[in-house]
Amino acid sequence: MNINQLKYFIKTADCDSMTEAAQMLYISQPSLSKSIAQLENEYNIQLFERKPMGISLTPIGVNFLNYAKVVVEAAARLDNTFGDRSVENKSQLFIASQQCDFLYDLLIKTFKESGQNTELRAIISSIIETDRKNVIRHVIEGDADIGILVRTSSDAKTFLWQSDLKKLEINHLDKSCVYACIGSKSPYYERKQITFSEAERCPQIALDMEQETKMASFIDSDKSHFNLKNIVFFNTVSACKHFLLETDSLLFISKWTIGCFAGTPIRVVKVVPEDQYDAVPVTELLWIKRSNEPLNRLSARFIQNLNNHFSINS
Repeated sequence: MNINQLKYFIKTADCDSMTEAAQMLYISQPSLSKSIAQLENEYNIQLFERKPMGISLTPIGVNFLNYAKVVVEAAARLDNTFGDRSVENKSQLFIASQQCDFLYDLLIKTFKESGQNTELRAIISSIIETDRKNVIRHVIEGDADIGILVRTSSDAKTFLWQSDLKKLEINHLDKSCVYACIGSKSPYYERKQITFSEAERCPQIALDMEQETKMASFIDSDKSHFNLKNIVFFNTVSACKHFLLETDSLLFISKWTIGCFAGTPIRVVKVVPEDQYDAVPVTELLWIKRSNEPLNRLSARFIQNLNNHFSINS
């Protein structure tokens, strides 16, 4: 089996016709038939059913097609990354992050700098915005080299399984108190701050809460401060904005999401304990990477800009 054989097979499956596939591949039909037959003989399977009106995949052929596409796509990624020997300094920036207001400006800064660096002549990038659990998963599984996420003081010791903790290097960036977003329909709209008990009485929405966090909130509602009798879960800032503008609901956020609500009538207020002697919940911003694995030049430049941003703004 070779990659060309798999490409020929995939094209034939897409066309449902040996003749059409051969024309599109610029090879003869006998050559294509021979390539498919070699695959079938090698794995002792039948990939296509030959019919008077053309061909169709067998059930095992459908399964084989799924695997073939994965192999061809993986080979293409290898070739794109390592195949062009004329470019010795390809670099990549693969990031998974919760929604943060500083992310885009830092990406632009990093890419502008890399464009001026003749040693970084080819750049491959992927930015994934998702919830905390998937940020961690993408980094561990290698889909992202850098993860950016927030943890709270209440879950600082339990937000990662011990097995995952050993796979990651965790770096502190910043810490802050808790804030709440409110729209003009909220009774607290003119306030500069509210207490957690006041927040708990409001209808609430939650952003980017993975299933484990939802379950923990229901189990330990006293610490979560969520109004679990009246809460809606969203995974995008735009959905939260719309709901906040049209209802008297409240959204707990971290300091690093505040900028996402700029330019709207939504106000952001500090949430404080009922009593000055009560413990103040703290949120912490972290960046993570896989343990014992160095960052490439572009990723290292992004982290340098990230650290500089928070050292300047701290």
